[in-house]
Amino acid sequence: MHFSRVGLVALGAAAVNAFRDTSPFFLASTSEVLTNSAYIQTGASVLENLSSSLSTCPSDYYVVVNQPGVHASDFSTRKSAPRLGAKMLGKDSSIRSKMSVDEVAGLVEPKQVKALLETKCKAQTTVIDGSSGSYPSSFEKGPRIIDVEFPMLSLESDRAQQLSEFDGFLADVVDRLDSSKYTIIYITSPREFPETDSVIYETSEPSYQDSLHMEMKRDYSASGSSSSPSNRSTSLFEEYQYFTPGIFMGLMATFLFLMIMYIGISALSSLEIPYAAFEKDESAKFQNKQQ
Repeated sequence: MHFSRVGLVALGAAAVNAFRDTSPFFLASTSEVLTNSAYIQTGASVLENLSSSLSTCPSDYYVVVNQPGVHASDFSTRKSAPRLGAKMLGKDSSIRSKMSVDEVAGLVEPKQVKALLETKCKAQTTVIDGSSGSYPSSFEKGPRIIDVEFPMLSLESDRAQQLSEFDGFLADVVDRLDSSKYTIIYITSPREFPETDSVIYETSEPSYQDSLHMEMKRDYSASGSSSSPSNRSTSLFEEYQYFTPGIFMGLMATFLFLMIMYIGISALSSLEIPYAAFEKDESAKFQNKQQ
């Protein structure tokens, strides 16, 4: 009994930590680029997709945003980042391509993305400190990387307000661009959790079954059940693709199979065999006897 309880606690802790170490990724572009949205991907897969998507250098400006200390639950409401949400949800008519990954397992390093753009697109970099609240009134002509570095979000209750302010800051930077051809690459990293989130308590009770207690607190009341993907809010900047090419091919194969089965059953049911065909021909036997 003791070992089974310990196993269940360890399994639950592993599930929670698996989603603690993930964070979302967003891309919005006014150009036609190859995108591949998904619910969960590794950081290496996201970087590989970016390499193929941006290999043609489709934009004049690449706004590379680094927002550390967030989780998918921080974007569970439209008020958290309304301007970015408008671009990801198709409310901004200038956006022609978008990509979002709810849970990125592993980090996507902004410096790798910037190195990719500097190598393939020969882009120059302008660094903006998001914590200062200031930015240039205009930017030099592209190709140019606008490197926006935001500070880590607070662990207090004002984190939602802080994220909304950063969203407004980003929108102002985009409005200052001299070209309508731009791509926003919004990179995040998982937030840090206090050491008291998961604590092992040892009691003074003599019973060995009660010697181990694991308290797994919820992240924050405003975040909801962020540790469970099934309970998360559906308001994340994600347009789920239900009708994929694989599903289409499966439906086509099923339709062809049903057609073939229907034709076969119809052919069998249309056969008309008289009952006399199963009776013995006694007349021929009678004639042989007469001869």
